Amino acid sequence: MRLSFFPSRFSNMEIQRLFKLLKSLTGQTNIRDLISSFQILLNENFDAVNFTVYELQATRIDHNKTPCIACLDCELKKEPFLLHNNSSLNQAFERLEPVFCTDNTDHNSATYPVILYDNSVSHIISVTHSYHDDTAKELLLGLLSIFTDIFRSIHEKGYDPLTRILNRQAFDQTASELAYSKHKNNKIKNTFSAIAILDIDKFKEINDLYGHAIGDETLVLFAQTIRSILRQEDLFFRYGGEEFVVLVKDVEHEQALQVLERCRIAIESRRFPQVGRVTVSIGFSDLDENFHPIENLSKADKALYFIKRNGRNQVLSYEKLLEEGLLEPIPFKEGAFDFWD
Repeated sequence: MRLSFFPSRFSNMEIQRLFKLLKSLTGQTNIRDLISSFQILLNENFDAVNFTVYELQATRIDHNKTPCIACLDCELKKEPFLLHNNSSLNQAFERLEPVFCTDNTDHNSATYPVILYDNSVSHIISVTHSYHDDTAKELLLGLLSIFTDIFRSIHEKGYDPLTRILNRQAFDQTASELAYSKHKNNKIKNTFSAIAILDIDKFKEINDLYGHAIGDETLVLFAQTIRSILRQEDLFFRYGGEEFVVLVKDVEHEQALQVLERCRIAIESRRFPQVGRVTVSIGFSDLDENFHPIENLSKADKALYFIKRNGRNQVLSYEKLLEEGLLEPIPFKEGAFDFWD
């Protein structure tokens, strides 16, 4: 197989620069760093390029609770809006292909949908620019296409295919980043203040009585309900089976309790098809930087275990249970983490 162009037409410096641009993308292992890397790439190599990645989330509006899709800026720089209010994004979503437009001010836009294995769209990537020169424009769009492919690959690896939320692998990576944030200039340092573990009550009975298909539907609706209560900046993971983990961002202890209590009430109030009423038990702990995130999760898990033995369908914190003498403190060994019960 021969190349369709002559490499000799490019200088070694140009080829090395192109490889460096590609390397800055392919070396990333999580969505946050990939977006940051691409933004730096654009700032250093292109002029007046506006780049945004939108996460798509199902929501409901008006009194009839009409279903629609909200677009949320992954970097939290822009206000959320409804997908159907933006024609180019909506076209990319419906056509499942990139959309290219030029506006009245001669600015160009390129909109790329992130299409998953099941043909659903999880994100939409949007770039506006003023390039008309074919070479610069083609380089920009080529890099954008590569970025979209890498984004899709990382996203699918870090998300649970059933519930469409972050998975256990994504949690483990986030926990590692938090653990080392005290020693490095890490972007997520000091941003999360509480960790919670949520367990659907008597979930095995749902599977046994109604079958695994209804059990899976219950998990999906559960995840959608919790995600709709949490803020965009809170992280929500499917930890395994019917267990979920939430990292709550920048709140005091009582505020975290209120957020998690709203989650509990939302589940209790929702009607799940065929199953009817479902409840959830939620144990949580302050995210103490003096402990590894896995140790903080163990505290939340101990609070959850207490709830399971004392009526279920509650939100309780490890710290409050300790204060009331209802739990014994977990004897952690310095420098050692027990990842298994």
